[in-house]
Amino acid sequence: MKREWISQALNMLEERHISETAAFDPGAIQGPPERIVPMKKKRVFSLALAAVLMLALGVAAYAAWNIHAAKQQELKEDFRILENNADSYVEFAVPDDQEAGLVLLSAVNDGQEQRVFVNISPVSEEEAAAFPDKVRFTWNIEGTSVGGNAAPQLPVGQSLSGDDAIRAAVLAHAYDRETQTLTLQCFLDVDLIQTAMAELGTDAVPLSVRMIVGDEEPRTFGPVSFALTEEQSRYFDFGPIVYHDEELDRDMEIVGLELTPFSAVWKVHYEGDAAFHTPEADQAAYEPWSVLEDKVCIEAKLVFSDGSTFSTGGALTCPYEDGTVNLCCAWGGAINIEDVQRIVLGDLVLWEA
Repeated sequence: MKREWISQALNMLEERHISETAAFDPGAIQGPPERIVPMKKKRVFSLALAAVLMLALGVAAYAAWNIHAAKQQELKEDFRILENNADSYVEFAVPDDQEAGLVLLSAVNDGQEQRVFVNISPVSEEEAAAFPDKVRFTWNIEGTSVGGNAAPQLPVGQSLSGDDAIRAAVLAHAYDRETQTLTLQCFLDVDLIQTAMAELGTDAVPLSVRMIVGDEEPRTFGPVSFALTEEQSRYFDFGPIVYHDEELDRDMEIVGLELTPFSAVWKVHYEGDAAFHTPEADQAAYEPWSVLEDKVCIEAKLVFSDGSTFSTGGALTCPYEDGTVNLCCAWGGAINIEDVQRIVLGDLVLWEA
């Protein structure tokens, strides 16, 4: 029920009707014949009952809307969106009359993955607390075989060990007991979504979320219509620059850096790199190059206008594509990619504004 409907209905009730229902006094009724009295009492009672029902429905609808809006604000603050100019972070309008199902909150496209944040309800506290050992979540594009994993959304940078710690964090940060709402992050592979779009012949795909409890039939929330959001990126061309590592006595060309508010791809090249990134690669021979790849990702620093620095962290994947090894990194809170002034690796300046 929409909040404006509730407000309009309550505004139509006269104050005397509400006060009369608080303590009914037959002696206060003046003038009308006796046979009219039961009708008036019935009318007053009906109005009061309607008010109570509408208030109850309104409280439930408002609580559902409020948890969506509150979670959007919480996500925005956790990801440092406002302070870091992350234009690629998209927030969706939340329905004000939906008390259950699947609600889109926000999304961000980092080029490799489309991260989509949603609320699902109703989810019991026992079900929420059973993640990850007895309950798991997936996302699916209805009408296709495209899908992937989802998980409760926890604060950025939180490190947990053990199921008990995970359960406590889920209930504390991702679950609302009053509305039985659980907040999830869905990890949508951009290439897979584009495949689904081509298969369905549409730019907006029907996204659903499934909760799998043990061997039970999965419970489906949704679908809702979802379209890929735009990626915000900045590319730094290094020339390339040759980096010599004294400890390993090896040279690596650092070709460029593709940067988004939430991710980075370092493009590097070195002798034999194509062969090292195949299933048949000699892992022993690749090991020193792997160490050097991590060194570039972790020890290189982005320098901002206020003098602060940022490391992209170690690579999560490192595919070989288009003549370079692409070291793909990702993190939680957004950075302002337009404010990068210098990029350095030790004493080596890779780029400067």
